[in-house]
Amino acid sequence: MSEVLKEYQKMQERFKLPQLDRLQSVFQFELEECCNIDGIRDEISDRLFDFTERVIEPLIWSMHNCHMIERDMLSHGEAAEIFEMYKKIQALRWKNNLLSIRPDPEGTAQWIKEMWEFWRNFEGRAAGLCTKFSKGWETLSFRETTMDYQA
Repeated sequence: MSEVLKEYQKMQERFKLPQLDRLQSVFQFELEECCNIDGIRDEISDRLFDFTERVIEPLIWSMHNCHMIERDMLSHGEAAEIFEMYKKIQALRWKNNLLSIRPDPEGTAQWIKEMWEFWRNFEGRAAGLCTKFSKGWETLSFRETTMDYQA
């Protein structure tokens, strides 16, 4: 049994962490690439933060015309919900940054637990957004309106 697996199993029991094979399946990483529990944290954080930069941040900050169109596909409540998720992601990001400069196995285990709890809700919501935007783009149409100019 590898050292990383032994270390994770100890932390799993103590901190009530998810099964390692479940984490590997959801976050798509190989255990061989991780040399310790911090490596597992790095693999997990890469997946979340990559998605955040590619999908969530453009929706919030509307950096391109397509993002503004997608933002218009959201209700006010959905936009507020996305921002609330983003705040949680940013809190996780900064905790992750701290653990990168000050490694702490117990802090890492707590981060994994917190991330897993967040992901269980986030995954379904993110998938719903992807479906919503896919359908929204398929049915998108622009109305032509005549402009009245006042002299």
